[in-house]
Amino acid sequence: MAIKTFASRSDLIRKLQSRGLIFDEAELNEVLVKQNYYSVFNGFENLLLDTLNPKSYKGVTLEDFKALYSFDKEFSSGVFSYLNKVEEAVKTSVAYHFTKIHCATLNETMQYTNKLNYMDPKDSNKGNKTYCPYSMNYPFVSAQNKIIYSDFNDFCLFKPYYLTNLINRNDHIDVKFYQSSQYMAPKDVAVYRDTKGKDHLDIAVPFWVAIETLTFGEIIRLLHYLHDDVLEKVLNDFNLKKSKRSEFLNMMDFLLCLRNSCAHGSLINRFTTPTYYKVNANIVKSFLLSPQKHYGYQYSKLSLFDVLKILSYFESLKDLKLLLKRFIYSNHKRMGYSEGHKLNQKLLIRMGCSDYVQWKALLSGNIQYTL
Repeated sequence: MAIKTFASRSDLIRKLQSRGLIFDEAELNEVLVKQNYYSVFNGFENLLLDTLNPKSYKGVTLEDFKALYSFDKEFSSGVFSYLNKVEEAVKTSVAYHFTKIHCATLNETMQYTNKLNYMDPKDSNKGNKTYCPYSMNYPFVSAQNKIIYSDFNDFCLFKPYYLTNLINRNDHIDVKFYQSSQYMAPKDVAVYRDTKGKDHLDIAVPFWVAIETLTFGEIIRLLHYLHDDVLEKVLNDFNLKKSKRSEFLNMMDFLLCLRNSCAHGSLINRFTTPTYYKVNANIVKSFLLSPQKHYGYQYSKLSLFDVLKILSYFESLKDLKLLLKRFIYSNHKRMGYSEGHKLNQKLLIRMGCSDYVQWKALLSGNIQYTL
């Protein structure tokens, strides 16, 4: 396919007209002003084209494209809401259990920035405080865990002036509020340095405040670095045993992929996980996933349907069921049953499962997955 050059809105309108799309020109022009042509038309055209070469539509209207685009945005928004709930729950759990063990007193407040309270995935020396019992067989070190495994010392919490950046980059964190004459920063924790280069050892921001500023990706990295005494308690909050550490961390990987896709406004119906993200075999078995094989690895690349199975372990997805049901039946009503059914099938296949009954079962919460 050749690289496409710029086309004016008038050019795009003529292109769609030549392909047989039925539309009101004023309405179409409004769509082109407010929405990206690639997302609205290129993103869905394969679901609606009658012929591919040349591209042509048969009885397809602008309303069909608008309905697909609107559904995608609503479904993505609903998924994003659930993912935010999972992220909040993970942050809350980590902050609570880590603080209880490592930051229980005033002078221990900043111990969450002390890398000696974490394990380094590369560290196989049992005599070190950062020893990792999983080091010799750490999963996916050539894939999604490469940086996590290799760059422990480069993690944001371990930066010398993490506290300085935390306060300076977040207006809601008032340095005066977190200053106390009773606090004296101990060795190996982050301290606050003012604009004149002076260190203030009497300033400390609790972990439950700081953790809210971490991205979901940073939280997942943090989970990898937690010692078992903390992570076991986090896992327990999600009804998992310590033996499911690898599975839990891998589940987080795919929720992160889906969250980033939703946050960046990508079309959710086209979502798949990146090919370099590998899948734990126990997750495949437990959630009845259907990953593609890629680069010689047995399990790689999950569909939206598969990742929603993982999300359903943490949150009931009932609101998504109503969205999908309304869309399915609106297509029947707008296009007629036969054409509406064809469109629904194509969309469901693209989303990872052609069987509407299975979608209803998943989104209703009728299937309970266990690890």
